[in-house]
Amino acid sequence: MRPAAATVSALASALTLAGCGQVRVTTVSGAPEGPTIAIGVAADEPAVGAWHDGEYEGFDVTVAKYVAAELGYANKQIVFKQVRPENRASMLDNGQVDMVVASWPVTDESREQADFAGPYLETGVGLLVRANERATFGTAGGTGDPSDGIGSDLADRTICTVKGDETSALFHANHPKAVLQERDSYAQCVTALQVGSADAIASDMAVLSGLRSANGPQYMAVLEDRGTVRYGIAVSKGTPQLARKIAEALQDMVEDGSMAAAQDTLRERTGLETTLVGDPEAIVSDADSESD
Repeated sequence: MRPAAATVSALASALTLAGCGQVRVTTVSGAPEGPTIAIGVAADEPAVGAWHDGEYEGFDVTVAKYVAAELGYANKQIVFKQVRPENRASMLDNGQVDMVVASWPVTDESREQADFAGPYLETGVGLLVRANERATFGTAGGTGDPSDGIGSDLADRTICTVKGDETSALFHANHPKAVLQERDSYAQCVTALQVGSADAIASDMAVLSGLRSANGPQYMAVLEDRGTVRYGIAVSKGTPQLARKIAEALQDMVEDGSMAAAQDTLRERTGLETTLVGDPEAIVSDADSESD
C-alpha cells in the first residue's frame, strides 16, 4: 500500500487488476522489502490490541494479520502503528495508516468518518469498577446485585472514558446523569480507577475484560450494561472496493475457523463470551457504493 508515496487509491487500482482473486502487488524500485501496509492498532487494550514485549499482540492484531495476508502481504510487510480513539480517523485521512483494526465500533457517527468492513466481533457495553464496590452499582431500588443491571441514577459517579471512543456515547445515552471524565488512554483510566479519582471506566466488554484480566480480577469487576458494540475494520472514506476486499477476507476467516480460534483465545484470556459474526460485509455510504 505504501511503497514510497503509495496511497489507498493506488491499492484500489491494484484491486481492480486483481479482480476477484488474491490481490496482486508490485514491488517498487528502491523498496527492498517490497510494498508495505500500515495498520493502525491499539497499544493499551490487553488481549484486544496491546504493545507487549516489543511487539503488538491481541485479538485485533490476529485479525489484522489474517486480513493483510489475504490482501497479499507477508508479516514482514506489515507496519503496525499505534492509534487511539481520538486520532484514528485523522490518521486514516492523512494516510498515516491504510486501515484501522482497533476495537472501532461501527455506528452512524463512525460511518461518517470512515468506510468499514465487518462486523467481525459483537459485544456489549459495560463498566469496570473496583471489586469491593460492585454491589453499589446495582439497579436503583433493586437488590443491589449487579446482575440486576447498572443503576440508572449515576449522578454521583465519575466515569472515566477515553477521548473519541464512541462507546462512551452509547453508555452516556443510557446514563445521562453520570459525570464523564475524559482521558487520553485506557492506561490513564485504570490509574484513575486505582487511585480513586474515578469510580468506573466505561467501554465495551472486550476492552474492559482485558483490562480486568491484566490488572487483577481480585481488584476489578466488569459489569455489563445495555447496548451492543460491533467492531469493524476501517478504511478511508470513499474506498468501498477496499472495504469489500477486507469483508471477503473476514468472511474467509470465519469460514476456515480462524476467527473462532481467535475468539477462543480472547475468551481464554479474558473470560468474555463473544458473538461470532457470520457474515461480514462492506459497510459504506450510498454515495460511495454508487460511485464505485
